[in-house]
Amino acid sequence: MIKETAVKIGGYLKQGLLKVWKAISYLALSWPKAFATVVVLLIFSYYPLGGLLTENIDKTTDYNLKTESEQQSLTVETMVFLINREVNENLWTANLPPFFPSYFLDNMPSYQKGIISALATTAGVINAETVCPENSREKAAIASAAELLKYPGNIWLFAPDNKLKIAPSSASQYRKARKLLRDYNRLLPAGQCVWSRNAPNMRMFLSAVEKDLNLSVEKLETYVAEHSSDWTDKNADDLFYYNQGKMYAYMQLLKSWGADFKDVLLDRNQYENWTKAVRALEDGMSISPLMVRNGELDSGSANHIIVVGYYMLRAATLIDRINHTMEGVSFNAD
Repeated sequence: MIKETAVKIGGYLKQGLLKVWKAISYLALSWPKAFATVVVLLIFSYYPLGGLLTENIDKTTDYNLKTESEQQSLTVETMVFLINREVNENLWTANLPPFFPSYFLDNMPSYQKGIISALATTAGVINAETVCPENSREKAAIASAAELLKYPGNIWLFAPDNKLKIAPSSASQYRKARKLLRDYNRLLPAGQCVWSRNAPNMRMFLSAVEKDLNLSVEKLETYVAEHSSDWTDKNADDLFYYNQGKMYAYMQLLKSWGADFKDVLLDRNQYENWTKAVRALEDGMSISPLMVRNGELDSGSANHIIVVGYYMLRAATLIDRINHTMEGVSFNAD
């Protein structure tokens, strides 16, 4: 029985190979047809293969970044590193024109834009906290970097409001922001500007991150309410990966901010809550479904957007607790 089955399978394979060989022989006799076939195959394989090779939703967590001196900020160093990783090493994909093979990617661009969004928020906080003499290079650097990181992520050559107007690309603006952040960090030890690592500055950062996370959760809730019953949902994965990118960046930034402000955290006995907040962001960021689902809440189907929202809300709650404790508000133990 086994032998007969093997013989049949062998016969099918032989027939299939013969058909393929005949087709190749037929095309070989007609160069125009052969050329046209090759062109069609290249076109149909260009985008899927190019996208597959390009896509890299990088969730690496075990970086060991260091600063050149204690006066420099590990948070700023982390921002410099993440911009370089996403723009230079991984390729910024959110603004690629149609002739790029990765043009049709949507998950990776959303993830990258989420990372830059969190960096922009953090840069704005550091800018507000930096006290400098008038016209100082440090203040100009951090202020310009914070502004550049707000630049839209989907601009390649033309301005979004006028397709005939040439505009700087998103990648070029983020590269400038990276250079300015690096300059700011290198100038800090000179002492012309002061970025105090005290409780008020810690609380300003916490308030900004908490506000951003809560706003993101509200948007997720609205989206689920409006679209979970849709037959098709093409935007659920974009929203999912955008918020995962934001969570990933905040996870890395909280780690480095915790190192910069370690004495403040230990003095207020909040290091445990801080690590819990980092863990919540890491748990939410690490979810990797084969297909993002936005199922109805009462249907029993998966809803990955709600899961991400839970971890964002968990992190925001812990950050709020740390913030209020530093302000002097007491909480009962869990």
